[in-house]
Amino acid sequence: MNRTRVLWITGLLALMAAALWLLTRSDQEPAGKLAQTPPPPAVRAEPVQATAPLPLQPDVGVENAAASDLQRITRLLRDYRTIAGDNPIGSNAEIVEALSGDNPRQAKILPDDLPRNSSGELVDRWGTPYFFHQLSRNSMEIRSAGADKRMWTSDDVFTR
Repeated sequence: MNRTRVLWITGLLALMAAALWLLTRSDQEPAGKLAQTPPPPAVRAEPVQATAPLPLQPDVGVENAAASDLQRITRLLRDYRTIAGDNPIGSNAEIVEALSGDNPRQAKILPDDLPRNSSGELVDRWGTPYFFHQLSRNSMEIRSAGADKRMWTSDDVFTR
């Protein structure tokens, strides 16, 4: 099989698994209830003490700052794709290595100011490693566990 077909089939299987997971979640609330729930108040929190903490801007809530952090990482991945041709693959730490220059072009895309843990993984504002999932050659889901530090809960912040 050629690479395109393998990637297409892999993406389709991942999409089916995600759909099945969403359909079988027991903690999922009805859509109407979610729409009626007021958003949480903006809270200031100390940034994660990692390699280099990211400061909060004045009058910006933590959730907005977390979404901004994800957009920044999304732009880094876009820049990597421009140079390398497709997304880096692997675990969080392997993606960090690829963005840090361990790639065929030896391009260093990752700035030093993004917080990392002792395992070399990129972490969110709460110190939890990001979850990276390649959706296609040109698309990557990035997920932060949010303030509760638990992945796949209602306070997760993610982008595709």
